Amino acid sequence: MLNNLRDSTKKLHEDLEKENLAGQIISNDISLENYKLLLLQNYISYKITEDEIVKFIPTYKSDKSEKLAKDLEGLEVDASIYKEFKPEFALNSYEEALGAAYVVLGSALGGMYISKEVPNCRSLQGIPGPHFFSRDRDGVKSWNTFVKELKSKEFTEIQIKEASGKAKETFEFFGLIIKETSLDKKCSVQ
Repeated sequence: MLNNLRDSTKKLHEDLEKENLAGQIISNDISLENYKLLLLQNYISYKITEDEIVKFIPTYKSDKSEKLAKDLEGLEVDASIYKEFKPEFALNSYEEALGAAYVVLGSALGGMYISKEVPNCRSLQGIPGPHFFSRDRDGVKSWNTFVKELKSKEFTEIQIKEASGKAKETFEFFGLIIKETSLDKKCSVQ
């Protein structure tokens, strides 16, 4: 299952990384406005997917959207726009939830890398938090638990195909959020 999820989403993952504003944190040249937008994009993506995942995996553990909500509140960004995107993403089975969880939890390692650069961004000096890009290792622990669970179970080809299909759709959903919430669209972070 894990290898199939990784292989089937590799290109989508790479494409999403190119579109994501997080690269501006790594290069230390993100503006405060773009940082707020990045947080909002992540909040929308994670809030909607996490709310769906927990319907099928009650033991699912991730607090990404909660941390993002705290950051957005501290920066006085209205995150209610996320409700407009809820109809764009739904899960219908445990297997689909596994695919979505793979995408959400798998971002923990990249988040740790990005969080190391936040203090080096001049435009982010003095911001409250951060809670999401905080170097907290809980996300990595959740990822490791998820991987251990996947490796401990046997899945049929149909289950693997269903999970991989939804993992791809999840990456596409995240890409949609990035495209639909650019600063020149209906999203305001000022």
